[in-house]
Amino acid sequence: MGNTDATRGFFGSLFDFSFHSFVFPKIVSFFYAFFLILLTLASIAVIVYAFASSDFSESSGMPGWVMLILMPIAWLLYVLVLRVWMEVAIVLFRIYENTDRIADRAEGGS
Repeated sequence: MGNTDATRGFFGSLFDFSFHSFVFPKIVSFFYAFFLILLTLASIAVIVYAFASSDFSESSGMPGWVMLILMPIAWLLYVLVLRVWMEVAIVLFRIYENTDRIADRAEGGS
């Protein structure tokens, strides 16, 4: 069996020109945390902007209280979609790893 993600480090995977070891499974938790923080800050900014720009004498723009209700729901949906796509990516990498192990066993058994 060749070098897999478990046997190579981050830089070993980064400079693997044969692409047998992947970088993304090593940094997926960083990406998830980064985008989770980004989504949270963007949601807070939208709520603050909605309260700051809502003029109570005119009905211009979305009232702040409506965004206070809608943004947590939107945030939850975006986090759900983000998590599902990260999990799909990891599942694809694990399918590759398991298929590679099966192929190595089949070659060794012949």
